[in-house]
Amino acid sequence: GGMLDTKGYGIAAPPNSPYRTAINGVILKLQEEGKLHILKTKWWKEKRGGGSCRVETSKSSSAANELGLANVGGVFVVLMGGMGVACVIAVCEFVWKSRKVAVEERLSAILHE
Repeated sequence: GGMLDTKGYGIAAPPNSPYRTAINGVILKLQEEGKLHILKTKWWKEKRGGGSCRVETSKSSSAANELGLANVGGVFVVLMGGMGVACVIAVCEFVWKSRKVAVEERLSAILHE
């Protein structure tokens, strides 16, 4: 497949530069005429063997794109592990706070007698 998100072309120029509008105009003109696409193909796909990758026609290459439970199962293991640790910490905090409150209530009951 092709690229999912292609960005436009641009050249950095300081604000209020007299060349900025002219450069933007030329870039838009080249893009509309398709010359930028031709240059991109020339430099990225034709030069130095670019684009001459081996085409794998085996069945495993098509299966590599499918995301099943076997491929992403580790994410769920980590998620469940994190939830388990969070539950243990929550129970420990509850017990800690309950004991602390119980001790404080005993002390206040003893002091008020």
